Amino acid sequence: MKKSATVTLAAVAAMGVAARGQQPADPCETATFNGKVCQAAVRHHGYCSQGTWMPMTYQNSYPYYYDLYRDYIASGSSPTAVPAETCRRPHGFWTGAHAVRHGGFGSTHAGHRAGG
Repeated sequence: MKKSATVTLAAVAAMGVAARGQQPADPCETATFNGKVCQAAVRHHGYCSQGTWMPMTYQNSYPYYYDLYRDYIASGSSPTAVPAETCRRPHGFWTGAHAVRHGGFGSTHAGHRAGG
């Protein structure tokens, strides 16, 4: 029994490492920065990645992330901007959660934060 527990733990650890390697790209990270998507992500506490809502609490306002991005560019680095995506927020995250498109002109933000 002890050997199978060790094998199970090793398999779970390997899956965790693989999952971390496939983390969704945060639109506010300097290497994957997308201004319109980052603004929406900060405002709505999350973003869409591969059709899935990724809840995220940003500690700073949008200008902070934009300034970090500008410094990143000034250092000679080349970002690969994440694309704007459409997905559904989980029910109950905001009242009336609907499909939302982040980024671009004419973006809709159908879901609103409860109480605000």
